[in-house]
Amino acid sequence: MKLVYSHFREERGVQFYADTLFITPKHLSKTLKEITNKTCSELIDELVITEAKILLEDMGQSVAKVAEYLNFSDQFFFSKFFKRHTGMNPSQYKVHF
Repeated sequence: MKLVYSHFREERGVQFYADTLFITPKHLSKTLKEITNKTCSELIDELVITEAKILLEDMGQSVAKVAEYLNFSDQFFFSKFFKRHTGMNPSQYKVHF
């Protein structure tokens, strides 16, 4: 869990965390699922979305800056990711808050 909290902004792939712990991605996800009832991917995505919401609520942060800060390849990909997890795009979320 410490690894995920430390690296979720830069690394969203389960393989990175598994490699760092010298275990397989399958074993990592299975173990986390037993402990947290969530897979490694779900935990990473949850942290990314929580961080994105915090950053978007700060009116000084543009969607592009949030996408860049969270290391998405571009604003479009970040918007698709955000909408898939929240049901609204980042711009709508900003207006909502």
